[in-house]
Amino acid sequence: MAELQAQRGNLRDRMKLAASILAGQAKAEEEAPKKETVFENIKKQQYLKVFSFLEQVQLDPLPDHYKLAWEYLNGGNNTLRAAVDRKLDTNGRLSSETVAEILDECEGQMKVQDLNALVAESEALLAGGFKTLSKSGKESMAYAEALQTRLDWMRELDPAEQADMPIEAQFKALLKITTQMMQSTKKASESLDESTKKLSQMRSRLDEANDKAQRDQLTGLPNRWAFEQQFSAATIRAKERFEPLSVAFIDIDHFKQVNDTHGHEAGDRVLQLVAKTLDGFTRGNCHLARHGGEEFVIVLENTTTAEAKKQIDAVREDLAERSLVNKENGEPIGRITFSAGVAPFIPGEANRQVLRNADAALYEAKNTGRNQVLIYNGG
Repeated sequence: MAELQAQRGNLRDRMKLAASILAGQAKAEEEAPKKETVFENIKKQQYLKVFSFLEQVQLDPLPDHYKLAWEYLNGGNNTLRAAVDRKLDTNGRLSSETVAEILDECEGQMKVQDLNALVAESEALLAGGFKTLSKSGKESMAYAEALQTRLDWMRELDPAEQADMPIEAQFKALLKITTQMMQSTKKASESLDESTKKLSQMRSRLDEANDKAQRDQLTGLPNRWAFEQQFSAATIRAKERFEPLSVAFIDIDHFKQVNDTHGHEAGDRVLQLVAKTLDGFTRGNCHLARHGGEEFVIVLENTTTAEAKKQIDAVREDLAERSLVNKENGEPIGRITFSAGVAPFIPGEANRQVLRNADAALYEAKNTGRNQVLIYNGG
């Protein structure tokens, strides 16, 4: 532990030294300006901001920490910026675990750009395949026309001229045309086979990237980005079918205490257990996702809020009956409970408002004793 603290101290000292060097350079240049491009000056100021931010939030200058700081200060990811602001408002600082959680939470949106690039590449391959087919078709037509011309010419010869042209010469002429066409067709076929192979690989990569972009790495559940797509589709179906639709937010009670007492690895296992337990109760008309941190969200199609409360209560009671133990050291973790808030989807009401209503019901459940499921009362 002492060695680790010393290493962190060295890292922070280096960070402060780098910041002071850059600051000193900037000050010296103000006193005796040198020729420097506007871009170089802006870049230097950005580095200074990153160093200052890391020191302010008590983070060591590690790659992931630097990545988050750079994105927060200079990037355009509004979701990441909002997530950092929420953590800072709550705790006043950031931890390595928080950084990993925020980066993981925002990873889905970042990967959307990669997916778009894969789609564009796939479309280009398809266009190339169609172009190859078109070229092959045109060459086949040219071959047929050349062959027909040759045959027509041979038919128009009078018997004397045909007698003067040996059969061997006639066959050689036709064979030459046929050989050229076969070579051209073979090249087109090979090119098309290669395009088809690349397209198949591209589709596999696209499916894999799409799945990763929609999955939470820790629990394996759909992430917030995937949930928003599912929720939007579910509201459309509910309106078309005139069916009830409910949304529930679920939050693990005293989860921070589990992390602080037993460590983040134990906390991760608790998250996985709750995710598995919730996933076990969901049916075909339920869509479960990890919404971030220790919070989960469920969309229940063709389900009233009373029915949704009953189903979630059954899971809550099942989970609360278990007594968990930290497998790393054998220490008891105790019971794990959660609170939940349920709200109905009302046609004409914005999707965001439905989520806010469910969140308000969850907030009430947390503030009035925890370990319970409450339905939004419209207050």
